[in-house]
Amino acid sequence: MASKKYEEMTDHELMVEMLKAQQKDARRGLAAAISGFTIALVFAVAFAILIPVAITSLKKIDEAVTNCTVMIENATVTIEQAQTTLEGIDTMTEGVNDIVNDNTQAVSDALDEINSIDIDQLNQAINDLASIVKPLAKLFNGG
Repeated sequence: MASKKYEEMTDHELMVEMLKAQQKDARRGLAAAISGFTIALVFAVAFAILIPVAITSLKKIDEAVTNCTVMIENATVTIEQAQTTLEGIDTMTEGVNDIVNDNTQAVSDALDEINSIDIDQLNQAINDLASIVKPLAKLFNGG
């Protein structure tokens, strides 16, 4: 049947056209509803998968931040201990410098005394002592 203008159609023809239009609209509405439901289902599944992953990731991030905080606190304590140790080393070094400065003159005097010893005369005295001790040793050993 050729398309007629609505004004030229009979009541029956208008009713048939209206029924066809309603059926077409109903199919479109059903397709739209199915599409909407499918999209909603896809989003629901995606959220069901992503939300636990996101929660796990946030927990891991929280743990990492906590661990970083602990490491920073430990590093701060270590730096403070190192600073205290360095201050102790500085104090000890100053004490050693004072001792060295105080004892330099005494060491110098002792070296002068050692240098003034006559080695030849000392050797002669040792030889003389040995010559005296040998006969005494023979005497006491029953010799």
